[in-house]
Amino acid sequence: MDKYFVGMRVEVVGHEEGFWNSYFGAIVLRVDRTKLRVRYEELIDENEEYIEEDVAMKHVRPYPPESREVNYRMNVGDDVDVYDREGWWRGEVVFVFDGELMVYFHYMAGDDTEDYGTFPLDRIRIHQEVKEVAKGFAWSHVKVTG
Repeated sequence: MDKYFVGMRVEVVGHEEGFWNSYFGAIVLRVDRTKLRVRYEELIDENEEYIEEDVAMKHVRPYPPESREVNYRMNVGDDVDVYDREGWWRGEVVFVFDGELMVYFHYMAGDDTEDYGTFPLDRIRIHQEVKEVAKGFAWSHVKVTG
């Protein structure tokens, strides 16, 4: 069974400086033995066309299932992804407000950019990790606290 196929929705995992711990939605256009041709869902070039590129399979994962189906409340210490700047950025909940969360982004620590941000719940998902299994992929929620 091919794990990736043309038309499949995937995320490209940020693998360059400034993009660590980020995930960008894309659609698979072509499948080769070691790479995929993808078209990003949100990223556009200077001509306002969706960016297409060849990406090594090790930098691609299937689009995760909706984490909103999980029946628990996010708490301080939870590992989350925040939708910002056309992608999902991994961070940790550090403060819970009414309807918003303050998130610390480890990947930016020491950089001149902002380490923290406050975001509404509709732009936050529980971070999920994926593992290849015999018949496809298995997902696990990363929940740090209780």
